[in-house]
Amino acid sequence: MQESSPANRNLSFVLLGITSLIWGTSFILIKKASVILSPLEVGSLRIFYAFLAFIPIFWVQRKKIPSGMWGWLLLAGSIGSLFPSMLFSWAGSKIQSSLSGMLNAVTPLFTVLVGTIFFQQKYDWIKWMGLLIGLGGAVVLAFMKSGGALEVNAYVWPVIFATVLYALNVNLLKIRFSNFEPLALSAAIIVTIGPIATFVLFGCTDFVHKVQYVDGTLEAAGYVAILGLFGTALALVLFNKLIQISGPLTASSVTYIMPIVSVLWGVADGEPVEIVQGLGLLGILLGVYFVNRK
Repeated sequence: MQESSPANRNLSFVLLGITSLIWGTSFILIKKASVILSPLEVGSLRIFYAFLAFIPIFWVQRKKIPSGMWGWLLLAGSIGSLFPSMLFSWAGSKIQSSLSGMLNAVTPLFTVLVGTIFFQQKYDWIKWMGLLIGLGGAVVLAFMKSGGALEVNAYVWPVIFATVLYALNVNLLKIRFSNFEPLALSAAIIVTIGPIATFVLFGCTDFVHKVQYVDGTLEAAGYVAILGLFGTALALVLFNKLIQISGPLTASSVTYIMPIVSVLWGVADGEPVEIVQGLGLLGILLGVYFVNRK
């Protein structure tokens, strides 16, 4: 099998590290951009930048995309990029960037759950044990404060919902698009949802007005440019390649490294990290370990 090749294993580690670093940085960029821009502006602008970057690539690669796949591409783009961008931008304007990054670590756990419910994947008891441990850690991370007190923060739910969408997407990509070249696939996905994001950005937000009259908008747009070109465009190509050579579970394990990156950025920006958050993250990562254990 392709996954057992030593060359592919080595490439998987490289792709895993680069993708984790890029996506782990995305949470602090969302936080910085959200000082000026609304969640809808951040999310749609992020896709818009990636759309512009992928248009020429798609034009060159377009013949590699079968005509009957556009509905699936729209679905993959919506659940894998468009909606999560909006959801993470919404959460990022209300909660710490490090918390968003840590909660994103539940993606492999939902990958197991989604794979079982919707894609008839079979998993052993060890993976189910990992799922329960990891989800327990997510509950601690999201709702428990210092001293053991419970506090319901409504803004963690957009992050949780986004991870469910990511889990749906990685299973969908593996099953429906495993034979596509990653560059052609990534370009087609973003070009499919790009017009939607463009309409939202210029037709449903005050972005143009802010660019003209609100100080700091260009700086915020610069943060989103980094987010869109690297966190969406480049990372999507790398992630699609990772899924193809290693499968959805291994690919979704970028969440091993992403929380560490996001926490480091958060600490650098002055965000406090509590012991209970560390315990919750430890539970999630322990669960992810068991989920990915051979």
